[in-house]
Amino acid sequence: MSLKRTIPMTTVSGFGVSAVFILTILNILMQNMPSNIYRAGDELLKLNATDGVANSVTTVVVYFRGFDTLGEIAVLFIASLGIGLMLTNNNLNNISQENSNFMLQIGAKLLSPVIFIFGLYIMIYGHLSVGGGFQGGVIIASGILLLLISSNGFHISHKFVEIFETLAGVSYVVIGLIGLIILDSFLGNFLPYDISKMGLLLSGGIIPIIYIIVGIKVGSEMSVIVDNMLKRNIDD
Repeated sequence: MSLKRTIPMTTVSGFGVSAVFILTILNILMQNMPSNIYRAGDELLKLNATDGVANSVTTVVVYFRGFDTLGEIAVLFIASLGIGLMLTNNNLNNISQENSNFMLQIGAKLLSPVIFIFGLYIMIYGHLSVGGGFQGGVIIASGILLLLISSNGFHISHKFVEIFETLAGVSYVVIGLIGLIILDSFLGNFLPYDISKMGLLLSGGIIPIIYIIVGIKVGSEMSVIVDNMLKRNIDD
């Protein structure tokens, strides 16, 4: 006995109406499709030609959306604070570490100065080429990590780093407020700025200064994070 399944006419009619509806919408969209599509990136590049620096990404990150960047480094600070609180232990200073091998010790002494100089270069020249405060700060923190794992005698002062980090964060906000007072815009570029000097080291007004501040803050926070994780108790 064979069973034949019939499709109700209402279902067929529904598919037909849906197909006509979809084709009608596609036809309207195709007829009204603009010949030129304007993208936000294109407008930002045009604006960067008059108000930005050679590295347009830097202009967007710390100038056009500098208030968002302030929130991002605040999130990093909260993460650093949370890791420090979770790994807090009164016996951290009594934890013994194994001595690193000879090659790691010599390599760290040779490479750490190069890493620090390279990190500073990335921070200072972030408004001219690929790089910036975030990248430079992480590179410097990697140099700190290398010294921490290669030498038991190397320690970083959390109080000193916290003061450094606080000054960087306060400087960021102060620069933004000065721009708000002078130019009625938070992080307004209140320093003398000549677009004809774009591409030179001393160009961009407050933009390179902000990125250097971001690099100091990110480097400080990442250094504290790696130090806390290396000093965690074996039972944590």
